[in-house]
Amino acid sequence: HHPTLLQLSSRSRPHAEIPKGEPGPAMAELVSAAGDDGAPIGKTKLDAGWLAARSTDVQLTGVQLTTTHPPSSPPSPPWMEAAVPGTVLGTLLKNKLVPDPFYGLKNETIIDIADSGREYYTFWFFTTFSCSPSGNQHVDLQFRAINYSAEVYLNGHKKVLPEGMFRRHFVDITDILSPDGKNLLAVIVHPPDHPGRIPPEGGQGGDHEIGKDVAAQYVEGWDWMAPIRDRNTGIWDEVSVSITGPVKIIDPHLVSSFFDNFKRVYLHSTAELENKSSWLANCSLTIQVTAELEENICLIEHLQSQELKIPPKSRVQYTFPPLFFYKPELWWPNGMGKQFLYNVEITVDVKGIGLSDSWGHKFGFRKIESTIDTATGGRLFKVNGQPVFIRGGNWILSDGLLRLSEKRYKTDIRFHADMNFNMIRCWGGGLAERPEFYHYCDVYGLLVGAFEFSS
Repeated sequence: HHPTLLQLSSRSRPHAEIPKGEPGPAMAELVSAAGDDGAPIGKTKLDAGWLAARSTDVQLTGVQLTTTHPPSSPPSPPWMEAAVPGTVLGTLLKNKLVPDPFYGLKNETIIDIADSGREYYTFWFFTTFSCSPSGNQHVDLQFRAINYSAEVYLNGHKKVLPEGMFRRHFVDITDILSPDGKNLLAVIVHPPDHPGRIPPEGGQGGDHEIGKDVAAQYVEGWDWMAPIRDRNTGIWDEVSVSITGPVKIIDPHLVSSFFDNFKRVYLHSTAELENKSSWLANCSLTIQVTAELEENICLIEHLQSQELKIPPKSRVQYTFPPLFFYKPELWWPNGMGKQFLYNVEITVDVKGIGLSDSWGHKFGFRKIESTIDTATGGRLFKVNGQPVFIRGGNWILSDGLLRLSEKRYKTDIRFHADMNFNMIRCWGGGLAERPEFYHYCDVYGLLVGAFEFSS
């Protein structure tokens, strides 16, 4: 029991209705709530049931694959079970068509893209999913990252995606979903435009041609890594279908400010809202901040709602009034204190429809400062006003075939904390890391230092 926090909670909007029977805010991918009708509002990951085939072995077009001639399941050659999220090489390994490149010198037996040509590692990926939205709902197909470029086919409709290994893609598929709810999705993925060649003597980054693309640089090999033969081509990050009402929440931004030696703290929250409908949307935008006191017991710190009108087919940016916290729990680096994380949830309801979209995130209050020591020329760090002696390790990525999972991130980052590290340095030639990486750095108290020339 924390009387100050309870008192603050009572100062929140008194007329705001507190949801009954709901748990505290969860991470964004777990948020899902049923609207008045239609499909549940929220995100569904497409991480199972994918098939793959080398493009030169498939004589059908993307339109045919997603209308009259989809591949059979279970698959028959040239189709095989695919690793999605994952890479082409990961799919070939999954089907025992190549040896484990990290066992002995087996990588030497796998043909390199410089010798095979880009077509050899250009693959089709195929899956099906069910989705039946109501008339007021909108559906986005989301690719969190594809390496390197791709064309997407859904129920016979084509969309060309912009190239780049770390680009997020959002495709509004509301109007091309199948009336019977069964949807056919095919994606042809092309390798980087400049995969480069590995000199006989190896070296740091091969011939560096991959540097002409917005892609990871380690894939041509380094002093710690053998060359990745397909250059990590594939749908290597999360694929999902996201259902919202007429109004969608886009990229909320949370920032904190500190006063009176961390006694007075403000949370500043901004979000972009998109009205996808053709009519004026009367919205109620709500932010809720909760603190987990014990397992399954959360204290509502703030619950604040604002009324908004969003013109049709438009986006607006809204900044909430700052939320005040008196002596909040702070987030500390590993070894200096607790890694306290508040749950922040933002929801938007549309008049006459109900819940339209929801977003959740775990957030820690911390102030990070750095200065140059005039005596040594070195950089000094402070967190929450206290000096920190940095103990860190270098991070490029967790696995060369990008077999990345939430469990793997949790385990690898916990290893760093168990070694008494308090910082991870992200090397610039590696991945632009995923949300799971930063989440578990928050959980285990690891500061993150980003290298200057990021891939």
